Amino acid sequence: MEAIEQAIRNAFAKADVSNPAVRQKIYESAWTAHERSLIANGALDETEREERREHLKATITRIEGESRDAPRVAPEPVAERREPSMSAGPAQSRQAASSRVEPSMGGSLDSDLGPADNSRADNYRPAYNQPRVKKTRERQKARGLTKFVIMVAILLVAIGLLWLVASGLINSKPSGSTPPASSAGPAVGSHEPMKGGQLAAEGNWISIFDPSDMTRVSMAGRATASVAGDNLQKFVRIKSPGQNDDISFQVGQGVLQQLAGKHAIFDIIAKAEDGSATQMAVSCDFGALGDCGRKRYDVTDASNEYLFELQFPEGKKPGAGGIIKINSDIARTGKAIDIFSIRVLVAN
Repeated sequence: MEAIEQAIRNAFAKADVSNPAVRQKIYESAWTAHERSLIANGALDETEREERREHLKATITRIEGESRDAPRVAPEPVAERREPSMSAGPAQSRQAASSRVEPSMGGSLDSDLGPADNSRADNYRPAYNQPRVKKTRERQKARGLTKFVIMVAILLVAIGLLWLVASGLINSKPSGSTPPASSAGPAVGSHEPMKGGQLAAEGNWISIFDPSDMTRVSMAGRATASVAGDNLQKFVRIKSPGQNDDISFQVGQGVLQQLAGKHAIFDIIAKAEDGSATQMAVSCDFGALGDCGRKRYDVTDASNEYLFELQFPEGKKPGAGGIIKINSDIARTGKAIDIFSIRVLVAN
């Protein structure tokens, strides 16, 4: 964090930081660089990433407060044409003797969303044409505040998108890369319980299910499935009271045609109901293309990716679609599982 604070201060030393738009651009660049670093660091969990974001916000707030509180040097009258002293440091602006006054920034990033603080404006007032100078100041303050509000809105949207990527609802990985062998589960037919993997392999994922289309979901026996979540993140909560109470997710015939004769990696993004853990069973029926056996996974209350690989036979074509069955609680403890998405990748 000290390195990024020093980077911000170095950028301030080379820029006209009396202009709030310039300062905001520096903050935005620092934030973007910091987010790239967080995403690239796979050793961090989401709680640690959020703590580092909060530290950076506090650093930006403190630097912004220093910039606003730094003393200003009043311009000399026009007749003398002298430049103001730069002894106040890099944050002091070079301002010609004219009616141009930049709007001031608030003590924190959040407070800048409120009304402009007229009491912090420069005290210099030319003796001539004061009404016009006042109107110019007001227009400049309004423009500066509007730009800042837009920047904050863009920043919030970016943070939201990053959160969606981290949760697995959006795949930000580039295409064309070969998935690492270590990211997949055990061989087909394994009956040993498996843990969720890390972020799944890169490539062009084919969507099998997402909560926006419940027509692909069917239930057997006393099994239940319902959509939950909010506008930012939705999931389907499934519950299997008994051994045969499975929830089925349809795999379209068009998807199976793309997988025929190829090696595929299936990815179920899921978590157990908050504050609990359970063990789910997964089985498949792909018609003429075979099945995937029956697999068991230990599912925690943290969102994770549960992977398995399957080599589809060559020379066979699917005559219809298939299904992936999930039993959410083979231990019969009454626990539910939240399914965020199911997808498949053709491995190279």
